[in-house]
Amino acid sequence: MTYPQDLREKTPLWDSNYPIRFYRNRSRAAKKDDNILYLHWHEHFEIIDMQAGKAQFHIDSRPYEASAGDLLFVPAGALHVGYNASDEDVEFVAVVFNASLLRMLHPDPVYERYMLPFLDGRAQLPARIGANDEQGAPFRRLLRESTYEFEHAAAAYELIIKHNFHLLFALLSRQFLPDKFVDKPAPLRHSESFKPLIQHIEAHLAEPLSVEQAAKMVNLNPYHFCKTFKKLTGRTFVDFVNWLRINEADRLLRETEWTVTEIAENIGCGNANYFTKLYKKYKSYPPSEVRRKLLST
Repeated sequence: MTYPQDLREKTPLWDSNYPIRFYRNRSRAAKKDDNILYLHWHEHFEIIDMQAGKAQFHIDSRPYEASAGDLLFVPAGALHVGYNASDEDVEFVAVVFNASLLRMLHPDPVYERYMLPFLDGRAQLPARIGANDEQGAPFRRLLRESTYEFEHAAAAYELIIKHNFHLLFALLSRQFLPDKFVDKPAPLRHSESFKPLIQHIEAHLAEPLSVEQAAKMVNLNPYHFCKTFKKLTGRTFVDFVNWLRINEADRLLRETEWTVTEIAENIGCGNANYFTKLYKKYKSYPPSEVRRKLLST
């Protein structure tokens, strides 16, 4: 279903290497029927972890009661809104993340069998897991551990959260993935042929490679190539190449004394101004900030 663009939430800029945010929402002295989550949709997944109070959320026009300890799963693209269900304080954590957080860099048949059906929309998670559902305890624990890690931001918290979410979806798959996907998964055609393509891109970052050229390397037309590539990696082809280039540029900034211009040329961005703009898009800060921090340590 397509919803109006004016209801689409403009997700704050986040690091495309780490597309997940935790939003703690508190409504003090809230009254029954007060709006606690405005009507919106976004292209990302969302998990709502009720912490206190009672609320009613509408997900794609279907109402779901939620009390402390309940979890709600909002599919990507679903219109959702929330209201207080009592004259009590209410608190919940909204975890918003893009499917690319869980994507494998290289095709992985186990990932394609157990995780991909949820991420590409072929299989749906339950809309609600109640606080009294014993099977939901591991999901709740992983989410709350991840919330704690995000809010305290200790060293390597990103790795812990990413690990937790891989485990979360593995456990969700074990409990909720329909048998048809487990017994007879729908493999992505040509997925094995993408491995040498990705290896080629990694080894030749400075060399231009068009969508048409890449599609030819895996014997697909450009249209089907783009669709398959995004399913496998969670990114468009151009975004994926730029992402690899910026990661390599970040390494060079930290490990060499090359100038920004030299690094831009080394990764295939000959124009230093364009490179700076691209780097800032992916990292949220300019390359000069990396060098400044290194000099100050």
